[in-house]
Amino acid sequence: MVGRNTDSSDNVIPVKNMTKNGISPLDLLILHVLQSGATPDTANKDLEKYGYVLSRDNVKNRVDELIKKGVILEHNNEEDSKKDDKIKWILVDPSKLFDNQWYTFIKSQNPLFERRVIPYSEMYSNLVEISREYGVVTAIDLVQGEGQNYDFILRIATNELTLFEEFIEKIRSLGWVHSVDSKPIHVLEGVGLSKNSLTKVHTNYFYEPIKIPDFETYLKSIKQVFRTYDTYIKEEGSSKQKIARKKDSDDVA
Repeated sequence: MVGRNTDSSDNVIPVKNMTKNGISPLDLLILHVLQSGATPDTANKDLEKYGYVLSRDNVKNRVDELIKKGVILEHNNEEDSKKDDKIKWILVDPSKLFDNQWYTFIKSQNPLFERRVIPYSEMYSNLVEISREYGVVTAIDLVQGEGQNYDFILRIATNELTLFEEFIEKIRSLGWVHSVDSKPIHVLEGVGLSKNSLTKVHTNYFYEPIKIPDFETYLKSIKQVFRTYDTYIKEEGSSKQKIARKKDSDDVA
């Protein structure tokens, strides 16, 4: 690989592996150009725009490694595609690109000196604003119901521990936050078979991206839900009518 001159040295993408999984920023760039429509056979031309010259074989080898490491989960593999351009689209497991991942649990409170109760919508907006500032949050969930140990769950992924710590301190400084507790997420280790011998390896934890359901099956389930609901409404209405008629008859008597 040869680095080419660019308008600014700041635009040069380092190729050193930055994660335990052996993923480099260049690998991330390759994922981006693949998702933009490039194939392993044409991606090297897109990479030239960023100041790098790689051979087709170099790019293909990196793509193969990303598949082996579970970074690329799925890609099209049509029989009528040419050998060099089989990958037309890819599905990536983003968690494999980060060393540090957490679930952060946030419990809210409304201080006694406040004259108003802060609504969850305002709390959520606070979290969204800070999350965009730090860029480490992948999901924010609100836990419905009172009496829980937490009200919000944040999924966080980053390779910078200091950035994560700064983010948590910023969350703690919010007036409505009572407590913040983070639990690290680890990829499980297990026993796997390798070359006919038992070897300790990282197991492939379950990851199933949400897919569009089969239309007919989905429609059938929706109809069943409505039928159940209609039955409940009719039974509820009938029950109320019986109670009303009984009350009227008792009043007459």
